[in-house]
Amino acid sequence: MPIVTKLGLRGLGLCGVALVCGSCAKFPSGGGFGNFTSITFSFRVRGSIRTPTDVDPTYYIYDVAIAASPDPNPLPKSAPIPTVDSSNPNGRMNGSPTHFVEFNSQDPLSPQPFTLYRFALNSEIRDTYDAGNPTNLAFYTRSQRGFITNYTIPQNGGDPAVLTFTITANLLADTDAEARLLRSLQVNILTMTQPSNFTGARRVIDGLGDSSTLQGLVNFAQIDLLKAGTTNNTITMLEPAEEDTYGGTEPDVDIIDYSITVSPVAG
Repeated sequence: MPIVTKLGLRGLGLCGVALVCGSCAKFPSGGGFGNFTSITFSFRVRGSIRTPTDVDPTYYIYDVAIAASPDPNPLPKSAPIPTVDSSNPNGRMNGSPTHFVEFNSQDPLSPQPFTLYRFALNSEIRDTYDAGNPTNLAFYTRSQRGFITNYTIPQNGGDPAVLTFTITANLLADTDAEARLLRSLQVNILTMTQPSNFTGARRVIDGLGDSSTLQGLVNFAQIDLLKAGTTNNTITMLEPAEEDTYGGTEPDVDIIDYSITVSPVAG
């Protein structure tokens, strides 16, 4: 089962939860990769991160979806949520995500096992799927702003059930000046056996919250980029103790814990 993308321009009723708390810090006045807030994402599945083996070529999809905003309190409807409809053009997420990070589960030993993608804006490419959405859900491309080089995966000695990576805020905007205006992230962790626009095989998915019902697929984490701290399942209690995947049972996509750590640069 290949993972496919729709390529386009480089561009850019829900229930939000969990503000990261901690001491305030301001963005720095200078630019450059090292002078921006860093955000570390980590999550654990009940089973293990599914990648191909000599015995079984199956691999699953592991995404972190992000809606980056200069608004400290963006509307909940812009938050990324899982898609269950086969008509969705990206097969992964709805809402108004600006970016997502995908683990290269098909080839985890590649030089860049995590890839940051940027959705096109509807002002750049008109979206016939959701014309009223500021994000064009049909078109996304690999970000040209930088690479994810700080990560831990099972293949480099990490826990077989955990993925962890760090990005900086300047990767989530088209310019450093725009990155300094960012104030919040709406985040979802989306795991699935296959995209929704693939057919012919059972699709099992999970996201933040109780995903066992359609009503439970609308949760997300809202993150304050100006406050240092960590939010996780101990704080938010989003992920239930029992298996809560939608579409069937599959421990390798069942999220059981997560954390998002914000480390602003003092200035």
